[in-house]
Amino acid sequence: MKSRPLDRISLALAPRMAFWVIRLISATMRKSYVNFEGYRKMLSGGKQIILAFWHGRLLMMPYSYPGKGITILVSQSKDGELISRTVRGFGIESVRGSSTRGWFGGIKGLLKSVNDGKDIAITPDGPKGPGMRAQMGVIQIARTTGLPIIPMSFGASKKKTFASWDSFMLPYPFSKGVFICGEPIFVSPTAGPSEMEGARISLERALTALTEKADNYFSNSTSL
Repeated sequence: MKSRPLDRISLALAPRMAFWVIRLISATMRKSYVNFEGYRKMLSGGKQIILAFWHGRLLMMPYSYPGKGITILVSQSKDGELISRTVRGFGIESVRGSSTRGWFGGIKGLLKSVNDGKDIAITPDGPKGPGMRAQMGVIQIARTTGLPIIPMSFGASKKKTFASWDSFMLPYPFSKGVFICGEPIFVSPTAGPSEMEGARISLERALTALTEKADNYFSNSTSL
C-alpha cells in the first residue's frame, strides 16, 4: 500500500520537530547523572555494551550515552520510522525489527553493529508492551554477543505522563532531569532456559527499581 501525501508530510516534518523539541528540553534542563562512573569507564575503555531502558523513557535517552557510536532497535511500524528518523539527528543509527515483526532482520542488524564495534540499545518492553515487562529478546542478544546489559532510567522534576501503554513521559522545559545507571547484567554464553529467565527477571526488577528511584529523585530535598 502506497503512503498517502499526508503520511509522507508527517514523516518528513514530525522527526525534525521532535528533534528540536528534545534539543530545547535538554538545553533548558539541569541534568544529573547518578552511578555513571563505571558505565563511563567501560565506554571510554572500549568495552561494548547493551543499553536497556523502558520504552516510556525513550525521549531523553540520547543524552544518557557518552560513547562513540550506538545502534537502537526500533519496530517496523510508523512510530518506529518516526523514532528512527528522530534519533538519526543525534548520530544514532537504527535497525528495524521487533518481537512481533521482522525480529530476525532486527537481530541481524544489531549483530552487524556489534561486529562493527558499536554499542546497541534496546527497549525490553517494546514495541507494544506490556509496559515495564522485559521480554526475552535482549537476554538472547546478550547471550549471543557476550555483552553486558546496562539498565538505565530517567526522571524529571516536572513532566507529563501520558495514558499510553508505556506511560510515556514528556519532561517540561526548564525542569530538572536525572539519569540513573544500574549495575551491569551478564548472561553466560552457555546459559540455559532457567538462567536466561533469571537474567530477564533481574533486568526487569533493575529497570523498575531505577525508574522508581528516578521518579522520586526530586522529591528528596537532598537531591536538589
